Amino acid sequence: MSKPLIRQRFRFFRSTHIRSKILISNLLLISLMAVSIGSLAIYATRYYTEVQTKDLTLQLVHQASDKIEYRAKAFVGTSVELLMHEELRQMVAGGSGEAASNDARNRMRINALLSEFAHNNPFLNAVLVRSTDGVVYWWSGANGAAGQLSEREAADLASVAASLLAKAAPNLMWADSPRGGDEMMFVRDYIDVDAVNRSSGTLVFLLDSEYFWDLDRQQSLIQQTNMAILNDAGAFITGGTSPHLREAADRSSRLREGGLAFADSRVRELGGESYLVTQERRSDGGWTVVCLIPTSMLFGKIRILQLVIAIVALGAILLSALVAVYLSDSTTRGIKLLERTMRRVEDGDFGIRIQPLGTDEAGILAIRFNAMLERIEELITTVYKVRLEKQQAEFSVLLAQINPHFLYNTLGTIRWYARMKQQPELERMLASLIGLLKSSVRRTSETRTLGEELADIRSYIELQKIGYGDAFEVRYDIGDELQTCGVLYLTLQPLVENAILHGLEISKGGGCITIAGRADGDDVVLTVSDNGIGIPLEKLASLLEGPESRGGYPGLHSIGVRGVHERLRLYYGEPYGLSFRSAPGHGTEAFVRMPRIQVTEGAMTVAASDDRGR
Repeated sequence: MSKPLIRQRFRFFRSTHIRSKILISNLLLISLMAVSIGSLAIYATRYYTEVQTKDLTLQLVHQASDKIEYRAKAFVGTSVELLMHEELRQMVAGGSGEAASNDARNRMRINALLSEFAHNNPFLNAVLVRSTDGVVYWWSGANGAAGQLSEREAADLASVAASLLAKAAPNLMWADSPRGGDEMMFVRDYIDVDAVNRSSGTLVFLLDSEYFWDLDRQQSLIQQTNMAILNDAGAFITGGTSPHLREAADRSSRLREGGLAFADSRVRELGGESYLVTQERRSDGGWTVVCLIPTSMLFGKIRILQLVIAIVALGAILLSALVAVYLSDSTTRGIKLLERTMRRVEDGDFGIRIQPLGTDEAGILAIRFNAMLERIEELITTVYKVRLEKQQAEFSVLLAQINPHFLYNTLGTIRWYARMKQQPELERMLASLIGLLKSSVRRTSETRTLGEELADIRSYIELQKIGYGDAFEVRYDIGDELQTCGVLYLTLQPLVENAILHGLEISKGGGCITIAGRADGDDVVLTVSDNGIGIPLEKLASLLEGPESRGGYPGLHSIGVRGVHERLRLYYGEPYGLSFRSAPGHGTEAFVRMPRIQVTEGAMTVAASDDRGR
């Protein structure tokens, strides 16, 4: 899965409701647990079934191997009867002479002896005796693997057996029957029991494979069709006809290269199918028994158990899903109730309350939500009262402005009268005072341009110069680009007033006040400086932060200065406001820092000219 798709799944999960998240989480955990336990149970049943089957198969193969070894030894012992039959040995070893002239009689006699021997061995299909001269005597039963043997077939069969025996050691061997079918062949030297180093020929026995496969039929895992017997050389003697059994036998022969006894049981792939291959090699006779069991037959009996485990796991998942749905719904019921109540509050219904459904986190949230609603109602009531009081205060201010307005009009009448009486000094004083009252009476905003603020300061300076004469002068150092910057109403006037009244030594004359301004990045810094007596350092530190009083510095009205500082901070924030730099005898500098804001045309309304004569 790609990363964008994974992120999309996570975003979808985060955007779902809490109930869905809890339900999905519970279902995932439950499914994971059920699948894990079910898979572990199925694996455990398969694993332990395989282990137990391996052990059981090893035991059964060992028992079958014991029985095969016993039968093989028993037949070897039975074959000794022919070796000890004196008459048979004399007829086979007779060679030329009279014995040769009586060949027909010998054949009939040997056939009778072999028939008598076979009568006592019901699994025997044919017996052949081949002399050292190559003469073959035989007996074959009608129920043999391929019926009666002809003379030619008997001679060929005896010749093949003799060649096989010549390669074996010491003097006997078991092999697969050349005639095929469910038949096997046992070959041994026809030795003289009195002189074992002397051989009279070869004995060949063809036996039905049932001689070895006469096993316990109740042992359903061990059948002739799924077993094979190999001789000490690893050659296939008898067994089932399955090609996979031959392949397993070939692999078993490769394990025999060490020549040691072994017992092994493991699952292998043969021809694209899975089989449990169990084999055991005997140390005494060199026999190897191979058993091939399809795993489908092994695990077929546990499929019902595995199906039951899967059904139980599925049932557990379904039942747990129902429980998860119920638990997720009950867990989020309080949250859903809180969410619906919040929607009612969004619609303006602040009188609604939640009935807690319990004492869990959702119940605690409901209680606190109710408390929050009560607090909100109190705040709404308080804000409503404050708004009413503010409206009343604004109405009172509006009424209070009526008296200055009358004064403004009256001063205008007096100014007109002074002009008529040719009193220029009085007219000039009245014009300056009217200019100051004009901005106070007709202003509609807390801000105005710096040029308008400087115009009021010039009117104020003109009034002061009438009283003080040439005791001080005022210089302006503000460029035209700052004239349209916005400033709060009465920002510089309190600073100029303090410089005149408390900073300069008016009686000595020569006072100078400088009003300057400069741009500092996105800010504007205005400066009001004088060459007066200065302020002591201990007083300068408490000028803006000390208690509100009129005695911070002798004669200094600090409330107006602090008011300017607090208004600047209230409107523009903490970085802005007033700052001072002073030293006794070296004058005082007051700095105003505020953001550079251009006032657009029409942003402020100012009073029209009061000069009714112009």
